Amino acid sequence: MLCILKDIFNKAVVKAVWPIWLGYLPLGFAGGVLSQKVGLTPFEVGVMSLLVFAGSGQFIALAMMGGAASSTSIIMTTFIVNLRHMLYSSSLAVYLMEKNNTYLSLFAQGITDETFAVNMSKFAGAETAWNADKALGVNILAHGCWVFSNVLGNVAGNVLVIDMAVVSYTLTAMFIGLWSFHFVNKKLIIIGVLSGCIALALSGILTHKLHIVTATLIAATIGCVVEGRCEKNE
Repeated sequence: MLCILKDIFNKAVVKAVWPIWLGYLPLGFAGGVLSQKVGLTPFEVGVMSLLVFAGSGQFIALAMMGGAASSTSIIMTTFIVNLRHMLYSSSLAVYLMEKNNTYLSLFAQGITDETFAVNMSKFAGAETAWNADKALGVNILAHGCWVFSNVLGNVAGNVLVIDMAVVSYTLTAMFIGLWSFHFVNKKLIIIGVLSGCIALALSGILTHKLHIVTATLIAATIGCVVEGRCEKNE
């Protein structure tokens, strides 16, 4: 245990995680403000951030809560958005073969887009000194920053007058930013636009935000079919 704690607070871990902190502080703060506006207390958003630890999933859940969406649609949407974490876990599993299930469960809870990118680059790179405990340290320190920034934002939402239009747009801006990485791939751009069009078309038919879930499933299915046919033709 002492060895693990030593690696968690290692200088190399802090050096690896600080860029994640710079991103999590403003994004988590915005999420905390949004959580306060939909009625969550600092304790509740702290627990939510601790259990969920998925920026996009948490923002979506909060936005849907504010829109009075059903529990089923919130759970389904969050589940679909976070499915990519299963791929992240599978990729990192080869570096954690000797760890027990308790350790793996704790490690898996801290996997996000950012921690995966940092740890995978360290494991696969020339830095042979990187190990599972240091990777766990990155996860824990990043997670702690996320919980802190969300609670801070929730508290600030109670005492500061913050334009909700800006806070609400944070989620949209984040997804535009994530999607922008795929602007070099025409197929992904088309699928993204198609998903948005389907969601708009179904918004007048389906209630409780189910049009988002349905549009995501339809567009993702079409994308898989198209990708499969393109690979066969090649």
